[in-house]
Amino acid sequence: MMATLPPRKNPTPTKISRQHLSPLQIFLQMGFPKHRAEKALAATGHRGIQLASDWLLAHVNDTTLDLDCPREYVVYLCPTGPLYEQIQNFWEESLQKCGWNGAHNLVPHITMCSFFKSGDENCEALVSALKDVVHSILPSLPSSLTLDKYISPNYMGLFLNDQQAEILKKLAVAYVKEVAHLFEAGCYDKLEVMAACLPWCTGTTLAQEYCTTGEAATKALHLTLAYQFSPSQFSLLESLVDMVDPRTPAAWEVRLYSRDTRIVGNEVHKVLYSHVPRDPDELELLIGDFVYVKGESLASSPDGWIEGTSWLTGSTGFLPINYIERTAESDAWTLHRAIPSIGSTGRERLENVSLPRRPPISLSLLNLLENSEGSRRSTEVLSESSSTDRLHSRQASLEATQLSPLPQQETLDALYAKVKKPKKEGPLYKFPIEGPRKVIVARHGERVDFTFGDWIRFCFDEAGNYQRRDLNMPETLPERKGAPHSFYKDCPLTNIGLLQATLVGQAMKANGTEVHHVFCSPSLRCVQTCTNILRGLGIAEYMPINIEPGLFEWLAWYHDGMPVWMTLDELMDAGFSINCNYDPLIRKEELKDTHESCEQYYGRNAYVAQSIINTTQSQGGTVLLVGHAATLDTCTRQLVGGAPRSAHEMTSIIKKIPYCSTSAVMEGPSGHWSLVQPVLPVSNTGQAHYDWRILLY
Repeated sequence: MMATLPPRKNPTPTKISRQHLSPLQIFLQMGFPKHRAEKALAATGHRGIQLASDWLLAHVNDTTLDLDCPREYVVYLCPTGPLYEQIQNFWEESLQKCGWNGAHNLVPHITMCSFFKSGDENCEALVSALKDVVHSILPSLPSSLTLDKYISPNYMGLFLNDQQAEILKKLAVAYVKEVAHLFEAGCYDKLEVMAACLPWCTGTTLAQEYCTTGEAATKALHLTLAYQFSPSQFSLLESLVDMVDPRTPAAWEVRLYSRDTRIVGNEVHKVLYSHVPRDPDELELLIGDFVYVKGESLASSPDGWIEGTSWLTGSTGFLPINYIERTAESDAWTLHRAIPSIGSTGRERLENVSLPRRPPISLSLLNLLENSEGSRRSTEVLSESSSTDRLHSRQASLEATQLSPLPQQETLDALYAKVKKPKKEGPLYKFPIEGPRKVIVARHGERVDFTFGDWIRFCFDEAGNYQRRDLNMPETLPERKGAPHSFYKDCPLTNIGLLQATLVGQAMKANGTEVHHVFCSPSLRCVQTCTNILRGLGIAEYMPINIEPGLFEWLAWYHDGMPVWMTLDELMDAGFSINCNYDPLIRKEELKDTHESCEQYYGRNAYVAQSIINTTQSQGGTVLLVGHAATLDTCTRQLVGGAPRSAHEMTSIIKKIPYCSTSAVMEGPSGHWSLVQPVLPVSNTGQAHYDWRILLY
């Protein structure tokens, strides 16, 4: 017979299984303060412990981490499908041809509930209430929305018909009533909630009338296509808006977004290039991050630097303007819930209501951070004591794994040859060259530091030995004085950058372009680009490069000191074909004024371009200038009769000039120069398509 178990006097309290704990409870068990855990979960849309812990790690130096700063929430009705695609195409076209207007700042939407503040602890309750309200209204929602186009001299949009608008307004009112008690304490009384959150209620009187009678106010629900645009752009926008057909099919989602209140009053810009701070007051930039900056400060910056706040880290510091580009504010929001409501079947609505069908754009970078360490991290939760060094190492690991391998090529292997190559004897061309003169200006190819961030730190050991960490990195580096630190401000190209330059040269050869004179910025990336363009043309061994320091980029970007370029002997030892007898127009010792104004920069490059044209006049032919992004404009702008651009205008232009883009000017019969179409651009998924006509404006 089996013995019976004796009773226990003091049984151990039942332990709750970790799998049954909420994310907040897990954070509290790990020792995180409650307010930090709630802030991280709200900022990442309650998408799990891992993502929220990554957010806490990234924000370790965020000065607002312990402040009571409630997020702002908003409810939108957003189109998906063909109508959404039409609106996006219209916005892209209008942005390119007419510039930025207010509509570009948000996702396509109909505002159901305007911004309101609520504590981080209320995030899940706000989501749950929205789900319940939409479920209750679903049977009365129409199967599609009827929109009418409206155009005026200062506004263009699509308006919803009154009958359907009434149904959607009831949904919005029901939601506001349900969650009003969760709004930030002391902000509103009962009626002010309605007036503040319902876009068609312009005052407490209208709010009270709507709540008691159910009659709608006169302000119609609408989807904005364009507003806050210059009157001079009206005609062009009016013609472009025809591409949006209000009758186009669409499915509609009710979405709950939130945003960091630091966005309010600022512009959101996306980071195009990584930046490692050299001074304590500078902001570290990671490609894919967003920064919040003051719009009025962009145009008034005296040196091309501006103060901004990182979305990824919450840190504030100074950053170079030309490293960022304006984007929609909503790109930096958090999407908490997207509920299919109109234009989808009831089954689809119910099946898709639990989670958004797509993650918000703003979470993509944190997802990359989450996955960047692979097997090195499993389910570990990082504590608040984690150091920023850990974040930097994760960023380096991330950047080192972003690019696909590039096939090995003999031309790339030979690039860093350590012996001088004998040059073929005899002139390549017989001067003078007949025909109109032409100047081609090229930007350098993809650079290592903008692709891999702080690459020197993880590619060199303590003894200074280089080892590449990615197939897109150069296999070897040229020997130079001061290495590896001298590569910080004078980095090489990636293997893709070398290939880009070769493709440009091959394209020039294919369309019959001949190059008779070559001048290049002293930057290593430019010398490599120039060499591979000449290789693509098949003339590299015949055509020595004239190193012209006057072609270097804007000195104001180097307030902390100029680069130390490779000497002519070092370049030749590395296998580059260099003209040692060339006497530069501006010597490198003269490039010391790091307070150079933008007008002075245009003047310097204009002087160099005109002087090169004059000194080669007797020989004639085509001149190739290889420099930087701005060089395409600074060396041609005044040549064709244009005035120097402001710093803001120039930085806006260079954001649209990808690696290895070119510009070209040709001399007419009367001696006047004009911009002409250059070779085809080199595009890939990592950079936008280049249109040389931006230089015409």
